Amino acid sequence: AASAETSATTVDDTWPTLLVTPFENLTGDPQRNFLGIGFATELAVEITRFQEIKVLCLRQERDKSDLDSAARFVLDGQIFEDRSGLKITAYLTDTRSGTQIWGESHRPDLDAAGIVAFQEEIAWAVANKIASEYGIISRTLSIESNSKPPTELTTYEAILQFYEYDHTFAPGSFMRALEALEHAAMTEPHCGLVWTLLARLYANAYSLDLPGFENPLNKAIEFAETGAHIAPGNQRSMVTLAFVRFLSNELSAAIQESKRALTLNPNSLFMLDGIGYILALAGEWELGLALIRKIMKLNPFYRNVIHYPLWLDCLRREDYEGAYLETLNLRRPGIFWYPLVKAATLGLLGRADEGKKAVEDLLKLKPDFPNRGRILIGHYIKFEEIFERVITGLRGLGLQLKA
Repeated sequence: AASAETSATTVDDTWPTLLVTPFENLTGDPQRNFLGIGFATELAVEITRFQEIKVLCLRQERDKSDLDSAARFVLDGQIFEDRSGLKITAYLTDTRSGTQIWGESHRPDLDAAGIVAFQEEIAWAVANKIASEYGIISRTLSIESNSKPPTELTTYEAILQFYEYDHTFAPGSFMRALEALEHAAMTEPHCGLVWTLLARLYANAYSLDLPGFENPLNKAIEFAETGAHIAPGNQRSMVTLAFVRFLSNELSAAIQESKRALTLNPNSLFMLDGIGYILALAGEWELGLALIRKIMKLNPFYRNVIHYPLWLDCLRREDYEGAYLETLNLRRPGIFWYPLVKAATLGLLGRADEGKKAVEDLLKLKPDFPNRGRILIGHYIKFEEIFERVITGLRGLGLQLKA
């Protein structure tokens, strides 16, 4: 977090800038002034972890007009006290429109230990809600950039295009994100996150067998390594490197990189699911599944793809009823893996009528699956016993795969 002395002219306004101010002490007790400064400091530290938002931190209560001109967004709040105890409110303001675009309140415990833990907990929650990839800042700015051609987008706006694709998996959004990020890689090649997200797109092109790409896995590896080299402290860069290691069948390396990513921010609301996902798929079942279940409790908006490793674990344990229940949570139109997991599970359960409908859906999305199926399944299932159970389930529905 930058100090209050940072000059407005040093801030690159193509990336979003957030000013965090000390929360105003309205309790009537000057001895509680430290709470407002403490909240601002914790929030600045947590938001800086995302590395996509420039953070200015006003460390004392004074006129902030000089910094307002440098910051698109301002995060501030108040501390109250009533008969029920302390109440902390936080607000996010868009300085361009002058409107408050987010706000919420919390009540901490009054003892000293409780206050410290509360500061950390609220800073973590607020940072994720406003500064994460699907947070209020990125959503606000994404709307503004959607009408621009990909080659006219800033680097940050190109990153937002990736988030749009990652959220929807729409074919059109994939190509728009790819074009925008390739342009950003030329104009801002020192940005590690750009290379990381390009790697993620090429990894998807490989693993989902998208047409029109030559050696996409090689490019995914190259770009992921570049992103991790430029930004070794960026959690997403390390997670993406772990993912391409997994796709390359380097399972030990995938586990190692995933654990390294975990140490960067063990409480990341929007990255724990990805880390747990890779760990479980790579065979680190206990830790991977524990992280997945943790994020399911903490984040009601977790990505439903994390039900895939839960499904895989059920197959591993031959709990086919449990596996079927997990398939009900896998909902992403247009991706052939979703009818695939349902068909294989229904085949293992002997529910042929339902299973054949899933096979029809699978073949509509991937007509060449009988010829490519074993290769594609091998992209995500690295263990022979589980692999053969999937093949057995599909065979039970009459779907024969080329050896």
